[in-house]
Amino acid sequence: MIRSIYVCFLFVLSISIAGADEPVVTVLDNGLTVITQEFHYAPVIASVISYRVGSRNETGDILGMSHFCEHLMFKGTPDMPKSRFWQIVQRDGGSANAFTMQDATCYYLVLPSSRIEDAFAIESDRMINCTIDSAEVVSERNVVHEERRSRTTDSPDGALWEALRETAFLEHPYGNPVIGYDENILAYDHEKAREYYELWYCPSNAVLAVVGDFNTEELLAQIDSYFGDIPSGNTPPEPDIPEPEQTEARYVEIEHASNLPRFIMVFHIPEALDPDTPALEIISTYLTGGRSGRLDQILVETNLVQGIRAGNGFNIDPGLFNVSVTMFPPDDSDISLQEVQNMIWAELDIIASDGISPENLEDLKNRYRAREILSNANPVGQAMQYSLGMTMFNDPFLAKKQLEEVELLTPGDISDVAQRYFRRNGVTIAVLNPSGGMGMEGQAGHDELPTDITEPSSIDYEGLEIPEDFLIPPETSIADGVVQFNLQNGLILLVKEDHTFPVAAVSFTVPMGTLMNTSELNGLVSITTGTMLKGTDELNSTEFHKRLEMEGSYLRFYSGEEFSTGSVTLLSEDIEVAFESISDLLLRPALRTSDYETVLNEAYADLEMSAERSFSVAWDSLQAITARSPSDYRSPSEETLDRITLEAVESFHEICCRPGGSVIAVVGDVDAHNVYELTQNYFGDWSNPSEPLPLISIPLFSDSPGDTVLTPMPGRVQVAVMIGRNAPGMDMPDFPAFNVMNVILGRGIGSRLGHSVRDEQGLAYSVGSWTSSYDSTGTFIAYLSTLADYAHQAASSVIFEMERIGSENVRDIELRLAKASAAGRQALSGMSYSQQASRLALLTADGRPLNWDLIYLEEVLELTPDDLREAAARYLVPGEWFVSIAGGIQDNNIEE
Repeated sequence: MIRSIYVCFLFVLSISIAGADEPVVTVLDNGLTVITQEFHYAPVIASVISYRVGSRNETGDILGMSHFCEHLMFKGTPDMPKSRFWQIVQRDGGSANAFTMQDATCYYLVLPSSRIEDAFAIESDRMINCTIDSAEVVSERNVVHEERRSRTTDSPDGALWEALRETAFLEHPYGNPVIGYDENILAYDHEKAREYYELWYCPSNAVLAVVGDFNTEELLAQIDSYFGDIPSGNTPPEPDIPEPEQTEARYVEIEHASNLPRFIMVFHIPEALDPDTPALEIISTYLTGGRSGRLDQILVETNLVQGIRAGNGFNIDPGLFNVSVTMFPPDDSDISLQEVQNMIWAELDIIASDGISPENLEDLKNRYRAREILSNANPVGQAMQYSLGMTMFNDPFLAKKQLEEVELLTPGDISDVAQRYFRRNGVTIAVLNPSGGMGMEGQAGHDELPTDITEPSSIDYEGLEIPEDFLIPPETSIADGVVQFNLQNGLILLVKEDHTFPVAAVSFTVPMGTLMNTSELNGLVSITTGTMLKGTDELNSTEFHKRLEMEGSYLRFYSGEEFSTGSVTLLSEDIEVAFESISDLLLRPALRTSDYETVLNEAYADLEMSAERSFSVAWDSLQAITARSPSDYRSPSEETLDRITLEAVESFHEICCRPGGSVIAVVGDVDAHNVYELTQNYFGDWSNPSEPLPLISIPLFSDSPGDTVLTPMPGRVQVAVMIGRNAPGMDMPDFPAFNVMNVILGRGIGSRLGHSVRDEQGLAYSVGSWTSSYDSTGTFIAYLSTLADYAHQAASSVIFEMERIGSENVRDIELRLAKASAAGRQALSGMSYSQQASRLALLTADGRPLNWDLIYLEEVLELTPDDLREAAARYLVPGEWFVSIAGGIQDNNIEE
């Protein structure tokens, strides 16, 4: 039964959303809080359910149990086998995931609105009927242990944050890792897990938010029918473990097998509901809110540090304000950690003394206001905010109320708050020193796993229904409503109007790609795009980016293989600022010597950072052995970066950055003809150079019958495994069959690889496969991360599945499921303006029709099991694998 309903009218500082009703808060008789809001701009719903339980609730030997229960919630129920969850999501063309925080655990589903009851069936069933048996617990604790090794033991940032929190908190559970420690994870059993699950997973401890295309009255009746009979539950009292006041500075130092020094400095701050929180939010944005942030100006733009970020904790209990810094390699750094810390202290002292100037404070308020609107311009963001706000703070509209409080801040308020919290006797500093190969010791102890490869149990599809109407292609496409303008200089403009949100998304492509330069200059395009982002002759980098950042937006620009792409999403009333910034970026970059040198130094540091990550190392080595010749290897190295001069950057920009072959796509709350006039004003005089574009040189895949490379990374306990083969191009007739085969083989936890390697054997937290294709050729990659001792078994399991899918037809139900998924995904393609703009720009730049999504879908729906087997057999040739393994490799733990 529904106990109470109230409609919330948000008047203050809100901007109306066309087609959206006011949010409605409903409480069922069993205590489940439900928040609903109708958005009718796309046939999509977002369902977010949060439980008020996280690492804050853990003590003793159950540290990490909230996170572990999050994993177990995907292991099925008596009526819904563990694979069924993913099958339903896949069938519907949806997406799903979950995360655990210190204060809450959150689960979300995004589905076509026609499949909305599937979300309620899943969430209500696993709220009370989750399967937790010994076998599942043993398998999943290996997966979680693998996750911990990847994210903490082998990760320099993860290891540093763990040391930091342990030092900053002496009593409060916020000092414990959300994932738990090794000894906790390995001691989990089904009795502990079930007791914890039954204690915290109940209606009275949950908040369900649903936003999207539905009728509220009908939806609430459905929710009541699925959740209304679940017992309310009786959760224990809230934990009350006060953290003693810090009266002297604390310091911790760790060594790690990594390349870049790092440090984090933190200060204790009050809970999120404290009146000081809005000021702390503004201070964090002022310090590092984009390229115009104060610390970015004095440390990153001056080439003193590789990166810096400030963040304000937003917790139920008092948390931490942090400033984290990544340095350049010690041999290349012109400044010490202590000198950087002194510069940060100087800025904090200025804020404590003078606050933030009225002009800067007003800019920051505008930015905060716009950011609030932009972050919720889709059902997922809105539902997430409602659910977590209610779960953690008993207020689904907290963010909007804090926006009101931000508007009232004065420079004096900022000064008072900074004085209160940024104290030298209240700071905790954690420092990571890269050990240059010494590394951390491998973690001992793990559950024994079988050493022989056995054929995994088949995925259970019994009872999965896929009606015929799930296989009917939709009548709509992202091409619907698009207006195209062709400028005389060759620039193509695409505009699609939608007035649901007061937002506009702009995406653009220019014909300057990494395949246009020789392999001798690998990295040239990224150096060029990075230097272009540093401003114009009239505007330095800070001034250039401040225009957009003060409107709550920012400019992205990335190098790609065949073209470079950029994007801006902002309030539609500010769209001219976007066109002004993009025009300056493309037509008038300063390309200063100092900026080029800064970007080049960042590129060298990026190489060092990539060398810290086992997946990056494995990928780089795989590219090397799959290249037919040295000229087909297209990753940057120190040697290729050494060859890139400012003159090469200037020449590449002059030749490639041109209107002919460039595309601008705009989607959102705009008028098409007004956008056309803006385009003419800002890009109409853009001219094409006389020199033709460089030819694109597609890398050729090796013609050798396979190869293996092992790359030891001292100090690591994990390994990344990548297995590669060539694949069809997008214009080849077997591309649809190969792509769908890959979905069945390795796309997600519900795939064959997810079922066999992760679910059945517990060998890997991360496992799957993907394809990357040009027009005429492509690459297939299977990947996984596992403990070094398990690398041979895990890789053999992956190869077994690859060979099996090339020798045996997939089951009819597998193919039918993949087809339904492809059809269902069409509804989600229009969920955000930015996704639509990006897709439209990329399709046009690639020379494909805007309704290519429907053309491809029609081909997918005609496929047979024979088509998939033949495509797999053509490319996944047994014994001709290219294998790259990187990480904690030792002589005795990898068998060739």
